[in-house]
Amino acid sequence: MRRFADAVAVAGTVLVFLSFALPAYAAAGDLDPTFGVGGKVTTEFSSRDGFFNTVAWQTDGKLVSAGESGASGSNPKLALARYDADGSLDTTFGGDGEVTTDFTSKEDFATFVAIQADGKIVAVGESGGGGPNPKFALARYNADGSLDTSFDADGKLTTDFSQGEDLAWTVAVQPDGKIVAGGDALGHNPTWALARYNADGSLDTSFGGDGRVTTDFTSYPEDLLALAIQPDGKILAAGGSGYGKPNENFVLARYDTDGSLDMSFGVGGKVTTSFTRNPDVAFAMLLQADGQIVVAGQASLAVRPTFALARYNPDGSLDSSFGQDGKVTTDFTPGGDDGAYTMTFQADGKIVAAGQAGGKNYNWKFALVRYNTDGSLDTSFGGDGKVTTDFTDGYEAAYGVAIQDDGKIVAAGPSGCCPPEVAVARYLAA
Repeated sequence: MRRFADAVAVAGTVLVFLSFALPAYAAAGDLDPTFGVGGKVTTEFSSRDGFFNTVAWQTDGKLVSAGESGASGSNPKLALARYDADGSLDTTFGGDGEVTTDFTSKEDFATFVAIQADGKIVAVGESGGGGPNPKFALARYNADGSLDTSFDADGKLTTDFSQGEDLAWTVAVQPDGKIVAGGDALGHNPTWALARYNADGSLDTSFGGDGRVTTDFTSYPEDLLALAIQPDGKILAAGGSGYGKPNENFVLARYDTDGSLDMSFGVGGKVTTSFTRNPDVAFAMLLQADGQIVVAGQASLAVRPTFALARYNPDGSLDSSFGQDGKVTTDFTPGGDDGAYTMTFQADGKIVAAGQAGGKNYNWKFALVRYNTDGSLDTSFGGDGKVTTDFTDGYEAAYGVAIQDDGKIVAAGPSGCCPPEVAVARYLAA
């Protein structure tokens, strides 16, 4: 699975659900029997021809998913849906739980969604897919699902980087309300692309001179798939470098607040990390309170893919106290298709990474791993540090993971096919 599962990195937020007394035999990693049916809930988009690429949680426990509606039609649209904590569609959002937004007569879709501190929802993706010059697409919504007309006058905008395809994979909101979108500029010389917008949607010309920055690692296409904002305002980006060549690698870059590469990070502001001789790609990134950087993704993308995590010191060097020389890989299914798409921290500093496992006979599953702070598997979770959850016999992957205030772990993502349902599972933490 590549590309639509690539741009997923959802930081943990506090969720509020009721807690109940559990049987004495319950253990960490078990599905929570008080949630849904046996710990699982699935909900279908009303559009039979829709799919979603990302999920995020609001602080009230509601889940927002984003993707595309009318995928096989002549005019696919960017689509969002919001679900209550019990998995039912939230009819206070758009009237029926879903909203669609049209940018062009071509294909428009969302790849990532973020929740602002004020509750507004920012979605990014692509506008004009299948046309001659697809662009970054951004839309901002009020809490009720209506477009926020204080954002570029009509709630939506596009940004062009190249004469070819430009696609936003991820977005982060700064504490000052500015919005940073990151992705790919796939013109003549494919590169990373970042844009920073003021809170009103205008390009921030203090960033890169015109609000836009591109970064090249190799002569092959680059994928910018995760963003994080440091407390000092510097911007971290992560993804893959060299898509299509035999040895794609984890790559990171750090930018000063003006969009220039931070020369105190790695070599010339960039870091490259290889796990295998086959393609490796980073999908998610989190910052620790001490400034260390944790990145998760997939190693050996073409051959026996596994979960892959790396931890870096603030200067970009690998943290040798984490795993083996700063790197950890975790396998679920030998010969299968395993990979981490998202992660979060528990209050005790343990790392929960989530994604997919399996793929044999086209049966993928939710996959979660809990790591101790040194990168070792936490064997109190699932007996060996790993848990899988099956909803159907088709494709399933956790695109979002969060920790509730009671410590329980909630994961969400697609389940099944044509269209996929939104699947949510809740797990015991202890």
